[in-house]
Amino acid sequence: MDPGTGGERADSSPADAEAAASQLGRALDDLAHRFDRRDLVELAATVIMSLAVLVAAWSAYQASLWGGVQSASASEYTGSLTESSEVTTLISAQAEADAQAISAWLIMAAEDNERGMQFLEERFGDPLGPAFDAWMAGSTDGDLPPGVPQDMPEYEEGLAVLLEAKAFHFTAATEAAETAAEANRTGDGYVFVTVIMASVLFFAGVGTKLSGKATRITMLVVAGLLCAAAIAAMLSLPQQPVSF
Repeated sequence: MDPGTGGERADSSPADAEAAASQLGRALDDLAHRFDRRDLVELAATVIMSLAVLVAAWSAYQASLWGGVQSASASEYTGSLTESSEVTTLISAQAEADAQAISAWLIMAAEDNERGMQFLEERFGDPLGPAFDAWMAGSTDGDLPPGVPQDMPEYEEGLAVLLEAKAFHFTAATEAAETAAEANRTGDGYVFVTVIMASVLFFAGVGTKLSGKATRITMLVVAGLLCAAAIAAMLSLPQQPVSF
């Protein structure tokens, strides 16, 4: 091997490495120069707009789910209230029929119409029959007791099943109404978050198109603050589980 040739190769290796390093340094400087603050603003705007789109989509989905909860609860409220009203009507009809029966019995008692009195007594059903027996047990010297059988505890006890059914349906209607109202408020909250995220998209998108560094940064800061507030509001709201 020629010593001169070998010397040239030994001298050229550091020079090539120095040239490559210099070229890499110029490339990095050029990249850093090109990626100025405007690019940073656009990158931040892209991140904020991406978050805004995701949060807005999730909020719209949750608002739809809570709307379904509200509709179901409203239907349950209507059904329970109807059932409660029907039981109330039944109780009123029972009380009116018993009042008419006792009025007729009292008239017959005043006329000493024992046959008519017995005829009615045999047809007293629940809850009037047990209440009438308890009421008559309080008579003295053959006189009628004060008041009417409907004043006796036995009469209310006879209506206990209907009264419990009325209370059950009324309670169910009240709870369904509260659930519907809460679902409506929650759905409105998610809609509000969606509206705020639309504003975020506006500030972040328009801000990158404006001239002036201060203006772009201001628009980006406003978009970031609105985005953070909307995300905090969304996290504070109850969420419906995802179902497929």
